[in-house]
Order: sequence, then C-alpha cells, then structure tokens
Amino acid sequence: MEITNQEFDFNLFDLEKSKYNTSVKLTNSDRKAGVKIYCKEAYAQDVYDKLMSDDFSDFSAKDLKVGQIYKVLAKTIYFSSEMIIAEEINSGAPISIPFKEYSKSLDSLQTGEGLEFFALIYKSSADGEYLGSEKKCLGVSYKQELFDHLENNTWFDVKITKLIKGGYLAIYKNTLECFIPGSHAAANIIHNFSEMLGKTITVMVDNYDRANDLFILSYKKYVANSMSVMITEVRFDKLYTGRLTNKPYDFGIFVEFENYYTGLIHKSEFENYEEVSKNMKTGDEISFYVKDVTMKGNQYRIVLTLKQEQVNSDKLNWEKLRERTENQSFEYSIDRSKNSIKIQIDDKDYEVSLRKKDLDANLSQFPRVRVSKVDPINRQLNFEFTGE
Repeated sequence: MEITNQEFDFNLFDLEKSKYNTSVKLTNSDRKAGVKIYCKEAYAQDVYDKLMSDDFSDFSAKDLKVGQIYKVLAKTIYFSSEMIIAEEINSGAPISIPFKEYSKSLDSLQTGEGLEFFALIYKSSADGEYLGSEKKCLGVSYKQELFDHLENNTWFDVKITKLIKGGYLAIYKNTLECFIPGSHAAANIIHNFSEMLGKTITVMVDNYDRANDLFILSYKKYVANSMSVMITEVRFDKLYTGRLTNKPYDFGIFVEFENYYTGLIHKSEFENYEEVSKNMKTGDEISFYVKDVTMKGNQYRIVLTLKQEQVNSDKLNWEKLRERTENQSFEYSIDRSKNSIKIQIDDKDYEVSLRKKDLDANLSQFPRVRVSKVDPINRQLNFEFTGE
C-alpha cells in the first residue's frame, strides 16, 4: 500500500465539474518513439502506462460497467486529494474511490488490513477512468436488509442525524439514509424536536417510497409490535418518573415513562384533582408506581398509581418471586400423569407442563432447572434444564 501526501494542482476526478483533458492524444509514431503525456496527478502516468502496456492491450472503458459491484484491491492513498486508488481484482482496471465514499477507517488500509473490499462503479469516462463507492456498495446490501425487515416485521436501530421538514433523517448502519415522520419518531407527541438529534432509537420499516427510493421508518410501529415482549419488563415494585404526554383530561393524566410505555393515572389518585390539574401541563414530571396491567382486546392497558400500597397484590407477589428466583436453579419433581414438573419455592408449587418427548429427553441428563424468566403480568414462570 502506497501512501502519499503529495499536493495536486487539480483534481482529475472532480465530481462536480468532471473536467478531463482529452485534447492531447498520442499517434502511433509517438508511442513507438516513447513519447509520454505528462500529467500533474502523481498516479495518472502510471495508470496511462498500464493501459498502454501489453497486459492491458484489450482493455477498454466498457470492461467495467456503471452500477455493477466489483471486488477491488486498494493500492494507493492520496490524502491531499482525499482519494483511494484501487484495482479491480480480475482485470486490474484502476478505480478511484473518494474518501467520502469509503465507510471504514483509513487506518486499516495503512496497516495493510482490509485492502480487498467491494465497490460499486457509479461513474466512468470514455478514457477508462472509473469512480467507485464502497459506501454505495454497502447501501445495496443494507437496502435488501431493510426490505427483509419490512417483510418480516422485525425491528432494528437507527441514528437520527438531521431535522428536516416533516420529520427526521436517520442513518441505518452508518450508511443508508431513511426518513422518520415527526409523528412517528416517538411514542407520543414530541415537544422539542431538537432533543432527538443524535439519538439512537429502535424502529420498524413502515413503508418504502419507490419514487424517492426512500425507506419510511416508525418508532410507533415498533412500540405497537414489541409491546407483548416489552410489557414483561414492567416492574410493580419500582418507583418510576415519567412525563405528562398531554394536558390533563377530565378523567386523569397520561404519562410516558422509560421512553416507551404510556400509562394512566386516574383522577381518583389525587385528593383534589380539579385544583391540582390546573397547574399541570404537558412535559411535567411526576413519580408513580405501576398499579396494574390489563388487556382490552389486543391492547395492554397500564394503570398507574401514586401510592405503593395500591399496587395489585397478586402482581406484587409475582414481582417478589421474580426477584428471588430469576436466574436461580432449583430441584424439581415430576408428575407423569400430566407430563409436567413442579418447582417448590417458599412451600408453594409452581407447575409447568411439557410435551412428553421433551420431558423424557431432559430427565436423564439434567437434575435441576434454572428459572430464566418470571412474568408477573401473565403469571408465568419459564425455565430451562440445567446440570448446575
């Protein structure tokens, strides 16, 4: 790998002006006489010599195609012109890759690592000069990943980079730019849009705008689809602090907490709600406990309380069970008639049914089980067999 800090008088690969010197050409007699065309770009003569050599006699600008991806080998780094000069592995055709089109650290190239990578040709000239992009190449792969996320309804992380009209621009894996509408960037109304800049949030693909080749992302869609998983993380013995999502309603206030959940504190929780609510406004902080979590249709409803003694006692007992047993291992007894096992904790039996083949497969190998998850909301205890 050759590294140079040589200063250039002009940039051969000016992406804006795209000016090339095509007025000077060598005749056959000039070539036989060894006449050369001088160029102030340090690498230009080497490129020309290679193109005119026997090894490249059949090479032409048509050998590499714009829009195609090729494997390349980095040969030279020009810091003053911010350019990586690489060669296509099979043909040896030179490809210039601007620094801004390379996603990784240049340090790896300087130490001789990562010299081979894939690049997408996005511009060429009749003189056989190519501009390539490692970033655009990654973008093709990442674009397919986002289509897969859309099809499979899976979520992922992006970083919000810019505030624009209607919402935000966010970047996926430091490469692919996407759009998040302002109304979909948070679980509730955003009151200070600038606070979101630079944050990494979890989202889902809501749509794909083919006309603009742009993925539309949504945090709200993520919340709606992940709630059945995330709701089990709610704690009934924890004092939370949240913010009012809107002005107080006649029946109570809605509060967002953990930047994810939204619950209701009913007006009956306050001694004089009418007076207290007059001084409340959107964004105000308030401390509370999760009183209960219920289901209505397919939606979870989170009920909040100001008093710890108002927390659902059954949920609180399961919360205590979670604290005492999660990630702990226990001996178990077997009930063959039900194809189940029982775990005794504090003189109380917790039974889990299994398929007969799963029971038989594990009994001879594992004398204990480890509690992997306690779900107070659904009153479920999950475990895995263990030899410890």
